Amino acid sequence: MLRLDFQNIEELESLHYDAVEDYVKGLLGADQDRIYGCVIQLSGFENFPKMRTTADYSWLRRFILADISKLRDWVTTQADKLLFMDFHELYRLRFSNGSENFVDSAGTYNAYKLIEKMGIHVCPYCDDEYMDTVEVDGKKKRTSEIDHFFPEGKTKYPALAMCFYNLVLSGQNCNGLKKQELLGVSPYESDIENQTYLYPDLPVGVNMEVVNPKDCKVKLHAKRGMAKNEKVLGLADRYAHRYREAYMLLKRKQQCPDDKIDELIRMGLYPSKEAFMETFFGPAYEEGKLKEIHQKMKHDIIGY
Repeated sequence: MLRLDFQNIEELESLHYDAVEDYVKGLLGADQDRIYGCVIQLSGFENFPKMRTTADYSWLRRFILADISKLRDWVTTQADKLLFMDFHELYRLRFSNGSENFVDSAGTYNAYKLIEKMGIHVCPYCDDEYMDTVEVDGKKKRTSEIDHFFPEGKTKYPALAMCFYNLVLSGQNCNGLKKQELLGVSPYESDIENQTYLYPDLPVGVNMEVVNPKDCKVKLHAKRGMAKNEKVLGLADRYAHRYREAYMLLKRKQQCPDDKIDELIRMGLYPSKEAFMETFFGPAYEEGKLKEIHQKMKHDIIGY
């Protein structure tokens, strides 16, 4: 539903890759050779020699930071080559095994560090659930999950368990519904937000003063990959309950036509239209996205 488009993406990639490289470099040479042999069987590694060059880890970078389209290509055409377990075990034992286990030898990087650096607080799959890191009895706990868009189960695609663009920070509701299911579109794909449209089940131009809030049922239109996401995650049913929020958005929008906003600005009550809109409707879409819930619904319904 929401695109993951981090402003600090280079920092995130570097943080993640450097920790994985540090881990791999700490393995026995024979284990590194075995992982290398598995990776170079994939498309995109045709120019790498059969025998690993000791000081060259460019193959590892290419694999760990492969973009979502390359991951999809491997899953679609070479799934049988994605069954090696090394990165699955790294994920389970070090990356996502509590706040006190780490990927790198310096003890600085795990899921908690990635979540902190990502700085998002709303599930991108649904835009309907907050995610937080909290402290309980002196230990860090999280209400979020690290989902594998391409499932990392032993019979699925365990080799992709630590590939950066396969890791989707998600809410517990979506993660629990998705389980090992393969969705249709990833939050890392650029057009995901154009594949869903939320709208009220009301006649165009209706007077909101005479509408019962319960009649303002939110409908969800999903196309292409989002149709599969909607089916698996139950998004239409989840948004159908948001009628009261949709009603208030539409009612406030109707009560605040542009000429009224302009008058309030002329009176000096607001310095600008942007300030007025933020006061009455919260942050603009790009500012509030992934920080406050239901920003996509607000944007689709009232265009803000």
